[in-house]
Amino acid sequence: MDAHYAKSLIFLAAVVLTAAVCFSALSVFPDDYAEETARAAEEFGVDDALVRAVIFAESGYDNDAVSRAGASGLMQMMPGTRMMMSGLTGIEADGSAESEIRLGTAYLAMLLERFGDVDTALAAYNAGPAHVERWAENGEEPYPETAAYVRRVRFAQRVYSRVI
Repeated sequence: MDAHYAKSLIFLAAVVLTAAVCFSALSVFPDDYAEETARAAEEFGVDDALVRAVIFAESGYDNDAVSRAGASGLMQMMPGTRMMMSGLTGIEADGSAESEIRLGTAYLAMLLERFGDVDTALAAYNAGPAHVERWAENGEEPYPETAAYVRRVRFAQRVYSRVI
């Protein structure tokens, strides 16, 4: 077997493996609102894969999801946060998937600007900005569930970035 033929076989195997991984990832990581997330990501300057990863971690792509704490929708925003973002952006909080994605993405963009890095913004999205600021001021570690949330979102972001 000559070197060119071997390289061609390796390339073909890599293509097949990549296609299999992408197909497998999409069966585990839903992508039901691809157009809406892409538009919101562009509108607010947030990585589309990050928006999709937050939806995956927060609601599993279930717009009817409601948490024990009272967060709801695809991006699991608390009612007060949803109303605040509606007032700041002019986006009607009508409960539709599109408005939930736009409001949640606007909030995520605000946290990214405020905290300056993705991990801290995600911690604030999960636990609230006041907790994150207190942890930073006191040199405390985030809640274990918040640290796990950040890891879960970042993993999902890596997966989505490969299949978008």
